[in-house]
Amino acid sequence: MIRKIFGFTILGLYLLVMSVAITEGPLISYQSVILALLGLIVITIIISSLAKSIGLVDMPDNIRKIHTGNIPLIGGIIIFISIIFGTFVFGVDPFYRIIIISLIPILIVGTIDGIGSIEVPVSFRFIAQILASWIVILFTDVYLKDLGNLFGQGTVHLNQFGIPFTIFAVVGMCNAFNMLDGKDGLVGSVAVVIISSLLLLLYLNGIIYNWGLILILSLAVFLAFNLNLFGNKQKIFLGEHGSSSLGHLIAWNLVYLSQETDFITPVTALWFVFYPLTDALLTITRRIRISQSIVKADRRHLHYLLSDYGFSDQKILLVVVLVSILGATLAIIANVLNIQDYYLFYGYITVAVCLWLLGRTQS
Repeated sequence: MIRKIFGFTILGLYLLVMSVAITEGPLISYQSVILALLGLIVITIIISSLAKSIGLVDMPDNIRKIHTGNIPLIGGIIIFISIIFGTFVFGVDPFYRIIIISLIPILIVGTIDGIGSIEVPVSFRFIAQILASWIVILFTDVYLKDLGNLFGQGTVHLNQFGIPFTIFAVVGMCNAFNMLDGKDGLVGSVAVVIISSLLLLLYLNGIIYNWGLILILSLAVFLAFNLNLFGNKQKIFLGEHGSSSLGHLIAWNLVYLSQETDFITPVTALWFVFYPLTDALLTITRRIRISQSIVKADRRHLHYLLSDYGFSDQKILLVVVLVSILGATLAIIANVLNIQDYYLFYGYITVAVCLWLLGRTQS
């Protein structure tokens, strides 16, 4: 039942995006968009078959990877192809074209790492993520120059620390999304909630957010396969390169909107990414506390804990989506009501600390 709801939701999002595209004047015809969507479905099936032949698949281990059969790790590639197509349909700001190019190092390293017989060192993945962010900064000069009025004492300017802090924040978000990728639809659905919320916020301010429309369309194509709308045999996973790419895309969306526009502030961004950010922070602090490597995967994330308590994958997805919607809703309300940055910051810290203390009592 939940799967059907998601299917109709994806279809509804697609029709909504198409209607906006038509009323705003697409660069190509509506018929071409439909044909291209069908083309993306065919391309996904072809790439999926190719992935299986070269071993670009996720194999079950009955510990963290509990699924049936070898699932192609091509979600990131499909989203990348979909985004490129979307730029031709809607047209985007030059900044977002650079973001697309910057994904290439992450996709290359992550794809190679996904091939069964090849194991890429973790350091290479970090290098690819750092390089991707450096490309954006080098060609756009967009980065976190300030953090807003965090403490109620005026704007916190980063000055010479702006570029390294930005790279640290974006790489952190890449890995936060990678940590979240433990159940079907989790990363894609959380990303849809974040982008849809930004889409709504900008719409309330009279802006049609073409880049957001493109991302939702791209995620719709992926989720259709990931949630078995085309059958279990056509199922695909994001892969490390896919989840990291989504973290990269969303992080740079928030950096751009918080630094180059007046629509959101850096503190508001914390609430848009409340779930993946908080889950990652709690995970890292817990691993440090028990002297475990912060890059070693485990089953202590919320979605795994809920699974251990007997929650089905569909219910876990619903819980995560609802929490993400709550965080994004608070961000939108804060923007509409013009709530001060320091209230939002102290509020986030309070919630995060309470969750950390709760986690300690449960461990």
